[in-house]
Amino acid sequence: MTDGGRFDENLGKEVELPEGWRPLYRTVVQSIADIDPNAMVIQTKEKFGELRIYMKTFNEQIYDLIDEASKQSKTICQTCGSLGVWSKTADGFYATVCADHSAGFAPAMSSVLRHMRLILPNQSDGEV
Repeated sequence: MTDGGRFDENLGKEVELPEGWRPLYRTVVQSIADIDPNAMVIQTKEKFGELRIYMKTFNEQIYDLIDEASKQSKTICQTCGSLGVWSKTADGFYATVCADHSAGFAPAMSSVLRHMRLILPNQSDGEV
């Protein structure tokens, strides 16, 4: 584990996530701390059946880790952590679930969601 920086604060945000994704999140937080001990996670959540991690500042290396974790989350049951399949209900609710937690879900073939990263300049000095 990492001492100092924001590691413990970032790790504490795992309570916002489904239980099955918490081990993946812990790994990501450790990797983030290895890159930048002061990097701050603003929010974590499940959205459209994927793990989402939002950061306060931009770091390409950290965002690459987050993008990879988001992809991995679509193969891990968000309920129990077993091998899962990205799925959706007939009314469009997305989740990543294993066979034991898939009642009412069918594998998702596509998503209406497209990922896009917008980087806004720091308002105090105009730098990105």
